[in-house]
Amino acid sequence: MGYTHYWQYQPASAAYAAVWPRIVADTRRILTEIGTTIALAGPDGTGTPLLDLTEGIAYNGARPDDFETFDLAPPGASDRPWGFCKTERRPYDLAVTATLLRCHLLLPDEFGIGSDGNLDSDWAPAHKLIQNLFDTGTTRPQP
Repeated sequence: MGYTHYWQYQPASAAYAAVWPRIVADTRRILTEIGTTIALAGPDGTGTPLLDLTEGIAYNGARPDDFETFDLAPPGASDRPWGFCKTERRPYDLAVTATLLRCHLLLPDEFGIGSDGNLDSDWAPAHKLIQNLFDTGTTRPQP
């Protein structure tokens, strides 16, 4: 199986479309902050992360710490209401959990998250990062 994070969302919804530019901007901010200590890359473990309003968000750990690509579709590009990413607890796991947590906080009723890890203890670094970057409190996400 592997250590995996899951999400349910509505990429065709008006609410998702309205918040999408902020999701891209906030993810860029998260990756910039994390990138000072954790090597991040594009979807295949090389190059740079994809953070684009029309193409979506896709990144991975930099080789050899890559595993499975994290990706979010832009509004209307997919009707698949779920996603998952196996990170195997590699360093880029923090980027994935922080991005998912930020999406949940921006769309609490439309972006549900879950994980093989504990959303309190295993996700504590993500909670701390989001609080520091966005000066906002976090609460335990409702799956």
